[in-house]
Amino acid sequence: MRFSFLILFYFTTAIVLIISILGIPLKFKLFRYFVILFTKNMVIVLKIFGIKIKVINGHLANQKGYLFASKHQSMFETIYYNHLFNNPSYILKKELLSIPLFGIYLKKLGMIAIDRSQGIQSLRHVNEKTAEYIDHRPVVIFPEGTRTSFKYNPELKPGIYSMYKSLSKPVVPIALNSGFCWPKNNKIHKGTISIEFREPIQPGLSKQEFLKKLHSEINALNH
Repeated sequence: MRFSFLILFYFTTAIVLIISILGIPLKFKLFRYFVILFTKNMVIVLKIFGIKIKVINGHLANQKGYLFASKHQSMFETIYYNHLFNNPSYILKKELLSIPLFGIYLKKLGMIAIDRSQGIQSLRHVNEKTAEYIDHRPVVIFPEGTRTSFKYNPELKPGIYSMYKSLSKPVVPIALNSGFCWPKNNKIHKGTISIEFREPIQPGLSKQEFLKKLHSEINALNH
């Protein structure tokens, strides 16, 4: 099943990405239609292989002025959040912008790139761009820094607290279990991917309190 999934998913994804070249000269809002096509393609492929999707408290995705901090276990959420949110911006590794064609799309969509080699300077840039976006478009960060395995609960990167403190905005934790159905090794399993928006963490907590709370919340479905 893994081999069949990889063939179908990457073949259809490649077709969509090639078609999306037509959208590069278009205005930003029109280019979003190609992103939606990209997302729908993934959902259809997952359905073919017996994977359903369940969203809990999805209404929180429509709230403005919140920072969204998500568990990250699979390629799934990086694609599906384009369906859940209206025009989201992800905080992602700068290296992704160098991927041929795909990097062009990321730039077109106004993603926020972090250069870890630049340390505090890059974090300051991320905070500034997030502050610019946060009141009119959702900003999503994966505070673990990379994809993790299902049931693995690593410590959070300290940069998330810097953002929480400097922005003084509520942070909405997003728990999920996508790594069970679609892990990093692509050995997919039939089942339901659940995404749960947890109660916003209000500004004002200490670093220890905030990181402990956020860590607990995003791992609520990781069992």
